[in-house]
Amino acid sequence: MEPEYSATVVDHFEHPRNGGHFEAGEGVVRGTAGSVAQGTMFVLSARISDHRIEAVRFEAYGCPHCIAAGSWLSERLVGLDRDQLRAWRWRDADQALGFPLEKRGRLLILEDAVHSLGEAWPPFIP
Repeated sequence: MEPEYSATVVDHFEHPRNGGHFEAGEGVVRGTAGSVAQGTMFVLSARISDHRIEAVRFEAYGCPHCIAAGSWLSERLVGLDRDQLRAWRWRDADQALGFPLEKRGRLLILEDAVHSLGEAWPPFIP
């Protein structure tokens, strides 16, 4: 049985936004979760300015749903602060993207990557 893809998943998979990563440096944080061996991995990097995310880049390994989720998320995290990252939950992505029930575990990995990004945010970043 072929998985069904929502229009949003198709759009973000065929036209991913903000792929890649920011090079390590001042004002850049990175969060990661999952592994290639698990079949799903997300790497998020963000540029921080004035205590908020200014821009996000993503790298994802996994199915089309994973690529779409990383792209979708890269647009949604802009403007958030560290506490908002720590509070972010996978259900927002599920509601927007319509993941099949059997693939929702991948969104838990995405949530872990977002929380990892928040934990990597040093208190001294301007």
